[in-house]
Amino acid sequence: MKYDFDTPVDRRGTSSYKWDTGSDFFGRDDIIPMWVADMDFACAPCIVEAIQKRAAHPVYGYVVRQQPYYDAVLHWLSRRYGFTVRQEYLVFSPPGVIYAMNIVLRILTRPGDRVLLPTPNYDSLFDMAERSGRTLVESPLVWREGVYTFDYDDLERKAASGVKVLILSSPHNPTGRVWTREELERLAQICLRHRIFMLVDEIHCDFVSKEHPHTTFGLLGEEVLKQSMICYSASKGFNLGGLGMATIVLADDDVRQRFKEELTIAQTRLDNVFGAAALMAAYTPEGEDWLDQVIEYVFANKAYLADYLAKHIPEIRLFPSEGTYLVWLDCSGLPYKGMALEHFMINRAGVAFSAGYEFGREGEHFLRMNLACPRSTLKKALERMEAAIHAR
Repeated sequence: MKYDFDTPVDRRGTSSYKWDTGSDFFGRDDIIPMWVADMDFACAPCIVEAIQKRAAHPVYGYVVRQQPYYDAVLHWLSRRYGFTVRQEYLVFSPPGVIYAMNIVLRILTRPGDRVLLPTPNYDSLFDMAERSGRTLVESPLVWREGVYTFDYDDLERKAASGVKVLILSSPHNPTGRVWTREELERLAQICLRHRIFMLVDEIHCDFVSKEHPHTTFGLLGEEVLKQSMICYSASKGFNLGGLGMATIVLADDDVRQRFKEELTIAQTRLDNVFGAAALMAAYTPEGEDWLDQVIEYVFANKAYLADYLAKHIPEIRLFPSEGTYLVWLDCSGLPYKGMALEHFMINRAGVAFSAGYEFGREGEHFLRMNLACPRSTLKKALERMEAAIHAR
């Protein structure tokens, strides 16, 4: 490979949420963190160079998005996904995707309104509905023909119950499922029939394999576009989570204007000075080349994990992960679930995962694992897990 993903980068002592919080969260410093959804790889050289170049200028004041910034976003969406979007539909959320989705949810609904969410799902998507006093309506995914998919009959029934908003993760977090165009079109048609606005989190869309290409909601037609919010970010695919930024497509003029007013009121309309430089560097051919290679490396990690589990830890089953650098582990072969499963892995194995119960009731026997790390880190974590499980 052109880039080195094998050599570990020591992140301790950098105020890393993932690596510097072992004692705080887990009571031990020797934990191997396989939970937080960021990568343990150095960023693309072109991004590092762009940030260093901007840092060389000694003034770090407020920045404004100029046409090269818009061009970078528009060209990326067109080249990577075939999505040609009108520039006026674009708005931005420097705090990130979840902040933006929270704003639009509050614009469109009131406390008590019903919000539909396929489950399991990313815990922050639960939180934005429940903590704002909305009524969460869950529709469990179903396992069919070797993949998770939507239960369309269940969705139709629940959509007819007065639901105002659907919240969707695409590609799916935590399972790594990349929805097909047909699946998304069928889901969108249900929402259109029942006048449900769709909040679509596509933060992981850059991290998919060529075998399972991502279909952005923006390709499903103007009617769907007008009744949805599509959220993109360079933070996952290019490992820029610490720079906090998101690109939002809002085609509905009224919703878009109200969103922009909320950003103005909160004084959050301007980008991070280094985030702007990083995004424009990421969305170049050099950035894309790095992205393609890191995807290849992580998918090789997935293959390594599958082989290791089959040979050494058959009690744990790996669900197919078509996209993202996350995998969904079925641990029902172990005599633990929920918090007991989480604590076993922390206290006996010394490995920290995202606990499955955080993603909904369907996750009691599951763990979410982040594979965006050098293979040596993955190997060490697996060896610890194997030893702990066999020593029970």
